[in-house]
Amino acid sequence: MKKQSTMVISIILLIIFVIFALLNTATVEVNLLFSQVRIPLVLLILVCLLIGALIIYLFSFSNHLKVNKELKELQKQPGKQEIEQLKKNVKQLQNENQQLKKALTTAQQAANPAAQPTQSTTNN
Repeated sequence: MKKQSTMVISIILLIIFVIFALLNTATVEVNLLFSQVRIPLVLLILVCLLIGALIIYLFSFSNHLKVNKELKELQKQPGKQEIEQLKKNVKQLQNENQQLKKALTTAQQAANPAAQPTQSTTNN
């Protein structure tokens, strides 16, 4: 559907341009710095149109390069699967850390039994 609408718009613009060209066949004099050129008005308009299109293309091309650069940078960042894997690794490391802390406390208590807190009950 989009291609059809683009084709219809292109044909309409082409018809308008042809009518415009047929109405503007007069010769005009153009001053180019140190020289003067006599060319048909429609040719002058067409050349200016092409120069404008070229300038717009160059600006859009530079924007396209910038967007491609940003896309490559984003692709270098970790994806969802990598993030999930890293989260799993973090959880495993946290569990291992807790187990090591428990083992350390157990080893310290076994090495120094006098440092263990004693529970005393007092009855009054």
